[in-house]
Amino acid sequence: MDLDLNWINLLILFGALQGLVFSIILLTNKKHPGAVFLGVFMLAVAYNGFETFNWNSLIGNYIIFFDLFPFVMVYALGPSIYLYTRSLLYPEKRLSVKEALFFYAPLLFQFTFRLVIISIYLVIVFEFISDRGPLEWLDHLYYAYAELVSIVSFFVYLYFSIRLYQKAKATCGISGVSKEVEREIYRWIWVFLRCMIVLAVAWLLTLLAPKVLDLPYDVHYYPIELILVIFIYWIAYVGYFRTKMIFLKEPKLLSDPISASRAEKLMAQLHYAMENDKLYLDPELNRQKLAIHTGISSKMISATLNQYSQQNFNDFINAYRVREVSKKLLSLENRHLTISGIAFESGFNSQATFQRAFKNYTGMSPREYLSDQSK
Repeated sequence: MDLDLNWINLLILFGALQGLVFSIILLTNKKHPGAVFLGVFMLAVAYNGFETFNWNSLIGNYIIFFDLFPFVMVYALGPSIYLYTRSLLYPEKRLSVKEALFFYAPLLFQFTFRLVIISIYLVIVFEFISDRGPLEWLDHLYYAYAELVSIVSFFVYLYFSIRLYQKAKATCGISGVSKEVEREIYRWIWVFLRCMIVLAVAWLLTLLAPKVLDLPYDVHYYPIELILVIFIYWIAYVGYFRTKMIFLKEPKLLSDPISASRAEKLMAQLHYAMENDKLYLDPELNRQKLAIHTGISSKMISATLNQYSQQNFNDFINAYRVREVSKKLLSLENRHLTISGIAFESGFNSQATFQRAFKNYTGMSPREYLSDQSK
């Protein structure tokens, strides 16, 4: 078996190997929401790298396996991006088997179609039938649509991923995480989706290149393969190691319930920190800061709020901020300030979070509240 190990092929091979290792790490990660979907995405990218290395480097004797299922794994890219985005934005939503089958239906269809073609081929090889017409027709049909539809599928899922991100950021926060973690998640998702946009455009140009340029056979795939290699290295070192905050879960509640008398004292301390020390005015306030200020452990704060006020930390803090905003909106001293200005003065650091919290606690928007109070 002769090998053509030029620098491009070696780079593709090493990138595919790293993508495979990274996908295994993600698929076995139990802490990070959405790790499985990012793992499937990386596995598809790694497979694509091995496939490219196979047909371009193993001269005269390539591995036949990669010819059996062309344009199959690429159909896992789009659904994985969408489900990964959804799992970060809505970690409380669990994917059912029915939903998984729905989202990965294009992948399953492609795999089934190839199995049908392979089965017909084996029937002909073992001379059960001799007519090759159906095999050639199905094979021609498969290659006629497979690549184009894979790109369309990727664009559709990417579009809905972006819409999901925009909707979540505008209408609701991420449940069960601190504001610091929420901001990190939003930042990471937007960087990730922008990279997917670059990948989508490069993929489309790859499809169009042979139609407008006179290029040697399959050489037009090299640019996008190199982009995928760069993406593998980037997501491994930047996307994983530098965004570990999105892999962290909020501290678990204490297993033993807190006594009523103990909870009453703890709640009194928390209310004192809010009403007298006005810690809620700090837009960067988190459980750790409150724990240091009150001397109550972060885990105990979460357990107390959950068990005896049926609130999480964010709801508890935002309730005080909404009261502050409501009071300032009706004060003549603040008539020179905008509603957003008052919200930021009251501890909110996000317009979307402010709007959502205000409506949750008052049942109306800030402008509706002002109008109602004026009447």
